[in-house]
Amino acid sequence: GEFFLVSSGHFPNTAFAGWFFQWAFAATTATIISGAVAERCAVGAYIIVSICMTAVIYPVVVHWIWSGAGWVSAFCDTSAFGRVGTNGMIDF
Repeated sequence: GEFFLVSSGHFPNTAFAGWFFQWAFAATTATIISGAVAERCAVGAYIIVSICMTAVIYPVVVHWIWSGAGWVSAFCDTSAFGRVGTNGMIDF
């Protein structure tokens, strides 16, 4: 497994590229929030929301959707899941 971009004692080139790619999207989510709440909330509250969004919410949701092991992933084996259909969509 990989622990903070370290795989078997060396740094693979694709790990840094993937990390930077996801970091850019996480930063984009924070800037979208800043545009939506501009001059409507305190700066301290915005900083707390941005930290929570980029450190907790974004990584969890991205793992659910883009990882092969995610429960709403289009890439996972859907035979083990009852709510996820064959096309990766959630069946309510």
